[in-house]
Amino acid sequence: MRVGVLQTQVPFVRGGAERHSANLCAALRRHGHEVAEITLPFKWYPTSTLIDSILAARLTDLSEIEGVPTDLMIGLRFPAYLARHPNKVYWIIHQYRQAYDQWDAGVSDLLDDPEGDVVRHLVHAEDRKAFADTTHPVYANSKTVAKRLQTHLGQKATPLYHPPPNAELLTPGPFGDYLFAPGRLNPSKRPELLLQALAKTATPLRLVIAGVAENQSYMEMLRAEAQELGVSDRVEWLGGIDDETMRACYANARAVVFVPQDEDYGYITLEAMLSGKPVITTTDAGGPLEFITSGKQGLVCDASPLALAESFEALMQDKPSAERLGTAGYELYHRLNISWDHVVETLTGQSRPRDSLRPTLATDVVETAEVTEAADKTADPQADAVARLRTAIAPSQTPQVSLPFQSMSDVLSAYDFETLPPVETPDTEGANTAPPDTGLAAYLGTHWTRFLTTLDMVSDLAPKTVLDVGVFPPLAFEAMMVNALPGVHLDGVWEGPEAYYQKIKSRNGQLPDFDILLRPANIEQDRLPYEADSFDLVLGMEIFEHLALDPYFFLSEAARVLKPGGHILLSTPNVVSHRGVWKTLNGQSAYSFGLFVPTGGVYGRHNREYAPHEVETLAQSAGFETDVLKTVDVYDDAIDPGTAELLCAREDNLALRGETIFYVGRKTGAPTGVPAGFYHGDPERMSGALHVTGHEAQTGLVRVQVTNQSPSWWPQAKGYATCLLAEWIDPGGILRHTNTFVPLTDALGPGASQTINIRIDPGLDAGTETLPTHGTLRLDLFQTGVGRFSGTGRANSITLPCSEDAFIKLVRQGSGSHA
Repeated sequence: MRVGVLQTQVPFVRGGAERHSANLCAALRRHGHEVAEITLPFKWYPTSTLIDSILAARLTDLSEIEGVPTDLMIGLRFPAYLARHPNKVYWIIHQYRQAYDQWDAGVSDLLDDPEGDVVRHLVHAEDRKAFADTTHPVYANSKTVAKRLQTHLGQKATPLYHPPPNAELLTPGPFGDYLFAPGRLNPSKRPELLLQALAKTATPLRLVIAGVAENQSYMEMLRAEAQELGVSDRVEWLGGIDDETMRACYANARAVVFVPQDEDYGYITLEAMLSGKPVITTTDAGGPLEFITSGKQGLVCDASPLALAESFEALMQDKPSAERLGTAGYELYHRLNISWDHVVETLTGQSRPRDSLRPTLATDVVETAEVTEAADKTADPQADAVARLRTAIAPSQTPQVSLPFQSMSDVLSAYDFETLPPVETPDTEGANTAPPDTGLAAYLGTHWTRFLTTLDMVSDLAPKTVLDVGVFPPLAFEAMMVNALPGVHLDGVWEGPEAYYQKIKSRNGQLPDFDILLRPANIEQDRLPYEADSFDLVLGMEIFEHLALDPYFFLSEAARVLKPGGHILLSTPNVVSHRGVWKTLNGQSAYSFGLFVPTGGVYGRHNREYAPHEVETLAQSAGFETDVLKTVDVYDDAIDPGTAELLCAREDNLALRGETIFYVGRKTGAPTGVPAGFYHGDPERMSGALHVTGHEAQTGLVRVQVTNQSPSWWPQAKGYATCLLAEWIDPGGILRHTNTFVPLTDALGPGASQTINIRIDPGLDAGTETLPTHGTLRLDLFQTGVGRFSGTGRANSITLPCSEDAFIKLVRQGSGSHA
C-alpha cells in the first residue's frame, strides 16, 4: 500500500517522538509498503499561532498526491493528524497535553492566557471530531495515553505497544553492584529524587546515571545537589553514551531505576525488561506501571526519597530477588508480543509473508548439505521433534493441588448431585454411597486432565469469590474446587431460562458441603447479573468457542464484575494446535469439534475457535493484563511426527501448539474498545433504545427518543455512524422499502438521548395496531456500512402505522427534522 505517516515537527528538536515515527516508517517499508513521513511544523505559542497550526492541518488535503491516491494515513501527533484523508487510522503518541492533563494539573501555559479556555475547548472539539470520523479503532501507544483519551474525551483507545529503539541489541547479563538510571536529564524525569534517595540509604550504594541534560545549568545544579547531599563519590555521570555502552550498562546492572512523573510510555522500562533487569519506579510514574507490578517485575514505591531508598537497598541486598524479578520482566515482555511486525499488521490490516516462504537460495542448499553430511546418520529428527513438542505442551504429571479424589468416579461417588431424594431399595437401604452413573463418569472423565490443569491455576490465584460462567449440572468441577480452596464462595451463570439453586452434600459427611446459585444470562447480550467489583475470579471453561456474536462484550462484562486486580481464567480449543495443523494439511477442518448440535441451538456447536494470541488480544482490549498464556494437550497425547518436524523446522513457539489454550488475565484497567480484525463494524456501539415519547394525531408528528446505551460515543457522520434504518411493510405483510437516513444532529455520548421528529399520516394513532389500509413503518438503529443494532440483541425496534406515501416523503427528506 501507499502509506503516509502524519507527524508534527517542532523545528530543531529531535527526540523520542521523532525516533518513533522514523522506526514506524522503516517497519512499514520492511513489510513492502511505499511510505512517506509527512511532517507539519508546529508552534504552539501564542495561542493565535496554535489556532493557525490547527487550521493549517485541517486545510491540508492528502487524499492524493500528484493524482495518485494514498491508501492509508497513520496519524501520530496533534495537530498533524487533523489533515484530511478518507482513510485515517490514529496511533496517538500523546494529545496536546496542555489542553488536557497539564491543564488539570495546573501547569499548562494556557492557564495564563485570556483565551486559554476557549483554545482548550477548540482542541477538544477538533480531537473529538477527528476520532469520531474514523472507521478504524483508535490506538494509543500506551495505556496511560489511552486512559487520558477516555478521561477527557470519552474516547476508547486500544494500547498498541512498540519496541524501544535498538531493542535487538539488548541482552540479559550478570547482576552487578550498581543501579542504572538512563534517560534525558530534565525535571520531568526527576533525577534529583534519585540523588535524595541515594542519600537516605543506610549502606553505600553506587548509582550510574547516563543521559544528557537539556541545558548546562541544570546539569550543574544536579552536580551541586549531589555534592551537598554527600553522595558525589557514589554517583557516576556518564553523559551521552553510544549503543554498546548502553547495552553493557543495562546488562550488568543490579536493577534499573526510572522515576518519571506521568510518563506517556517510557522506553527505559522496556529496555530494562529486555535486559532481564528489575525496574524500580514510583506510583505516579505513569507508563512504567503498565509493565511493572511491585514484587513481580520490579518494585513500585511512593515518590519519596525514603521509600526509594528502601527499594534501592532491598534489591542491592537481595540478589536472588533481583534475578527473579528481572527474569519475570524479561518473560512478560516476550509474552506481550511487542514487535514492529505486530504494529504494522494491526495498523494496516496486512501481514508480511513469513521468511520461511521465501524462495530457496543456492547458499541455503550448500549450508544444508554441509550440515547433513556432518550430522549423525543414525539420528531420528522426527522422534526428536515429537519429544520437543511433547515437552512443551504436556500436562503436569505432578498436580500442585491435593485432592481427596483420584478420578471422576471418585468425585461422583463422594457427593450427592441429584436434586431428588434417592429411592431406597433392599440393595441400597442404609447405605450412604451410591454407584455413579458409569456413562456420566466416562464422559466427565475425558475432562479430568483439563480439570486438574485448570484447578492448579485457580489454586495459584487463591480466590475467595468465584463466578463460574457457563457452568452446568452436575457440578463436579465445583466439588473439586471447594476441596482445593477451603471456604471459597461460588456463583454461576448459565443459559437456563430460570435461576437454578442447588445445595450439594458430601455423602460421607467428611468432605465440605457447598451450595451455588446459577443465574440466567445470555453472556453476549445481557449484562452479567452482578454488581461491579464483586468477584476475585471469573472462570470461563470451554465457553469462548461457543460464542457466536460478541466475545468482547462478555470479556468487558467479566472485567466489570471483577474486583480491581481480580483475574479471568479461560480455557478454549486451540485452532492452530499441532493437531489443527495436521488436519489442515490433510484436507480436514482444523476445528477440534465441528459437529452441529441442533438440540443445543446456536450455542450447541463451536462457532469460532481461536489461536492463542487472539484470545490474549481480545482479553487485553477488555482491560486485562496477561499473567499466563499457554497451551496443553489435556485430552489426547498423540503427536504426528511429520507435523512435529514441520513445526520445529519453522522454529515455532511450540508452547503455543497444544490442543487447549489456557489464559489468565489480571484486571488492570478499563476496556479500550474492540480490537481490529475481529468484527465487521464496531459492536461496542450497538447498544441503544428507541422510544415514542409523543404523537400529535392531527398533524402526524411523532417524537422518537434515541438513547445511546453503549459505553462509546456514537458518531453522527462518516464511518460507523449511527443512523436510523426505516423500512415500510405493506398491509399484506410484505417488506417493500428499506432506506437509511441520519436523524442525529450531533455525536451522541454514552447514556445521552436525543429526540427527533418524524411525520406519518395525520389522523393515525401511533399507539394502535397497523391499519390494513395503510402499512407499517419499522425503525431500527443502524450502523452505517454494517447493519442494524437489533442483531446484537442489545437494541429494540419500533413500529408505527404509516402509508407508503408518508414513508417515501420521510426518507426523501434525508435527515428529517429535529426537536
